[in-house]
Amino acid sequence: MGKILFCKYEVMRLIGSGGAGKVYLARDLHLNRLVAVKECGEDTLSSEMELLKDLEHPGLPQVFDYFKEQGTFYLVMEYIEGMTLRQYLNRHKRVAERQAVKWAMDLCQILEYLHSRHPAIIYRDLKPENIMIRQDGEIKIIDLGAAIRYACGRGSETVCAGTPGYCPLRQWKDTRGEICWDIYSIGIVLHEMLTGASPLKPPYERRPLAEYDRSLSGNLDKIIEHCTTPDSSKRYGFIHQLEEDLRCYQRKRMLPILWLTIRRLLMILPGLITCTYSVLPLIRGIPENQFPFPYLEKPLFFLSITVLLYLILCKKTKKGILRQEKNIWLSQKQFNGLFLWNILVVEAALLLGILTFSAPVVSAEGKQEQLWVEMRDDSGRKLLLKNDAVYITNTAVRFELPADRLPEEEIFIQLVAIGEEGNTYCSRVFKVRSEQ
Repeated sequence: MGKILFCKYEVMRLIGSGGAGKVYLARDLHLNRLVAVKECGEDTLSSEMELLKDLEHPGLPQVFDYFKEQGTFYLVMEYIEGMTLRQYLNRHKRVAERQAVKWAMDLCQILEYLHSRHPAIIYRDLKPENIMIRQDGEIKIIDLGAAIRYACGRGSETVCAGTPGYCPLRQWKDTRGEICWDIYSIGIVLHEMLTGASPLKPPYERRPLAEYDRSLSGNLDKIIEHCTTPDSSKRYGFIHQLEEDLRCYQRKRMLPILWLTIRRLLMILPGLITCTYSVLPLIRGIPENQFPFPYLEKPLFFLSITVLLYLILCKKTKKGILRQEKNIWLSQKQFNGLFLWNILVVEAALLLGILTFSAPVVSAEGKQEQLWVEMRDDSGRKLLLKNDAVYITNTAVRFELPADRLPEEEIFIQLVAIGEEGNTYCSRVFKVRSEQ
């Protein structure tokens, strides 16, 4: 490489080739920008140049120049930095449902622009190889070499074009272009984006979406069927009708997504509360007389709520994949139905670990020592009371713990009171450290 064309374009590398010619990445030495230079025959160049020169749409490549050098014709176009949809599918296997619908709507807008020209332009060769995905996630259609013009049903094209599997059978028998040909191709491309199944590979037929992923919407199946039915009279008559159905599908699809989000929150919230009530008491310290109950009452209560919500909300739901890509270059991470089970397993393992490993530490079954506590009245006078003695007061009761009587340098204290009816009342846990 390094060849200079037309004293202006420095060829850098080959980026594509096909029946219509080769495409090179080149640098415009005058304007210092990257361009795509297409090498093709005179007939192809004049046909494509005739189409592109009057087109201006963000979904189509912009034409900068065309020239002839040493008997070869060249077309200079905008260089689209990114990858083809075919490369994307090879890397990620398939496209997330929301993203696939968005790209299908973008394709509708581009092809609707072509169909609205006078005379109309039929693209005829829509397939993943001819769809470029830019780094910002927007798409462009490339290679208009197969496109034809027709007006009022009279076509001047004499050669059939298209790719088997992506175009209807009638396209190979009739040179007169029809709008429903491009609509058929959009349906096939949308199906491949959602399932990853190429029509050029076994079983060489379009199967229902549910056979690939049960989480995919049945409404999309109806839209694809409306695009690809063999009877062309039953397909969408105009591409804006297809775009409107996809737009309505998006609005209807928001309700299940909202409900799915609410279900997840209802599942996660009691799970987090269970973990909170399990861990916080351990951090603060659990008195021996509160283990295992009443310490485990709240964790087990919220754990039972979590299990109950799972049985109610998720028992009959369909497992699937829900992904949203903010950037198409990020690796897709699947969210599967095991997520909710993982929450339950973690919570159960946490409680089991508490019962198995924490119980001997918390219950403190070792040697018990006497803790010297003094009781004083409102005036600060020491009271000498025997066990089970009754002390009547109208104000506060003071308990003092002399630092020199602490059995250890640092202990945790909690006041446990027993009422006449046998109810137990516990205070907060306090840490006392001796500075002597």
